[in-house]
Amino acid sequence: MQNETANDWRKKLDIFLSDFEYASDLVGVLVCGSYVTGNPTSHSDLDVHLILDDVVVYRERGNRIIDGLLIEYFANPPKQILCYFEDDFHDRSLMAQTQFATGLILMDKTGDAAILKDKAETMIADLYAQPTVPSMNELEKYGLWDIMDDLQDAYKTQRMDFDFLYFNCLNRLIECYMKRINRPYNVKTILGNIVDDATRKKYLLQELPDPEIKGLIAEAIVAEDKGKKLDAYEKLTIAIINQFGGFSIDGFKFKSNVEYNESTMPQ
Repeated sequence: MQNETANDWRKKLDIFLSDFEYASDLVGVLVCGSYVTGNPTSHSDLDVHLILDDVVVYRERGNRIIDGLLIEYFANPPKQILCYFEDDFHDRSLMAQTQFATGLILMDKTGDAAILKDKAETMIADLYAQPTVPSMNELEKYGLWDIMDDLQDAYKTQRMDFDFLYFNCLNRLIECYMKRINRPYNVKTILGNIVDDATRKKYLLQELPDPEIKGLIAEAIVAEDKGKKLDAYEKLTIAIINQFGGFSIDGFKFKSNVEYNESTMPQ
């Protein structure tokens, strides 16, 4: 795909909107992504939220190529968009909120686009306002230790899929940490969040609170050979576990209530 000037993508978006199947239901248009926030590449598409009248009972997601520009559109009534906001807030991803908060409103017949944009900005602020160091129970710490132990075994036995296992384990480790400190996590922005002010500004990210863990995440992501990868992973795992009180495999136990229902048990 080619890079577009402001006039180019707007003209192509106008062509797309003039041929949109449900134009009579359209009450708002918000454009987001690199063409709005800056620095689009040859692989950038144009992300468009099409806000439908709240009385409609459908939603649609699709793609159209208009004169070489890939337009990815999301057509939803406001109630559905608010559901996406709630789901993302619960998952601490903030993907939908960031799109609306950084997006450009091109049409707003009912005021819903502005309301959604304000809601998105409020939810982002609310997430960052939550405590940054919640607890981690012993079972969760054991899970992190166990994954590290498996990775150490894969390294010592020279498994051919070590690199594949490494990046999958690293993704799970970072995701776990980010959830525990109530921070949104996106694999495409995590390194930029650590090393690049422009990335933080573009995606409305705040710096990670712990300098040591921040540095170890970056080290683990960019490590080149297997030995350096494992060393970085071990240091990062231990640093995360220690931030939540430490852990010892010797004597580990975790007691909890059973979950079965007496009424469903066979007689």
